[in-house]
Amino acid sequence: MTTTTATFGPTARTETGLRQLSGRALLVQHLVPGALMTVAFVAFAPLAEAVGFPPIAALLAAIALVLVPVELGIMAWASRREGAGFGGLIAYRRPLPLRRAAWLVPALILLAFLGFGLHQAIEPALIQSWFAWLPDWYVSPIQLDRIGDHSATAWAMTLAAYLILNGLIGPIMEELYFRGYLLPRMDRLGRWAPLVNVTLFSLYHFWSPWQVMARVLAIGPTVYAVRWTRNVYLGMVVHCTLNTIGVLLVAGLIVGRI
Repeated sequence: MTTTTATFGPTARTETGLRQLSGRALLVQHLVPGALMTVAFVAFAPLAEAVGFPPIAALLAAIALVLVPVELGIMAWASRREGAGFGGLIAYRRPLPLRRAAWLVPALILLAFLGFGLHQAIEPALIQSWFAWLPDWYVSPIQLDRIGDHSATAWAMTLAAYLILNGLIGPIMEELYFRGYLLPRMDRLGRWAPLVNVTLFSLYHFWSPWQVMARVLAIGPTVYAVRWTRNVYLGMVVHCTLNTIGVLLVAGLIVGRI
């Protein structure tokens, strides 16, 4: 008979056989990449401005130069520690029937838009009440009233990077890391695992703390769906689609003002 260990330390395992992370390890591995990313964003912002690029370019540089390498590095370290190849580290790769994906993906995208949309009703007041002390470029890395401050070439390069990094590379990396690697190693939390995962994922976005609840509302259903289906690719498709739509909407506003 298979039993579940009662030990909740870093060597604990569930009936699935996956190594489970301690509470401290979960906090560190969820939050440290976001903290480093935010430090890099703040450090890169004046450099981006000095060479004629908008603040969003600093955020994109932080994704490419800090966030992706850090999350890949943690997974590589975990792979060596667990004695598994990188592919073996990503647990949720169960095939998803096309018929199920056909309704699940649009439903999750719709729920995400609903969650973000509902939060928009309180977000301006939240920023004004709790985050007014932050500089404007931090709160709004793309300021539509300052589009003309930067050249068309700078915007073209920035928007191309925005689509590649924020629309594809960033969300794929985050889904691999948070849902492919971390979520299965929280199975000992049972039904609470997706909620803890999405809450810590939301907190990890230190560069936009006013959207913590928005991300829980919007991304929460997708996290539950990934755990239900045991398919990390579902999260990638939803996350990439949401980010790409957001990038294209912003790009349309910018192009019309250049």
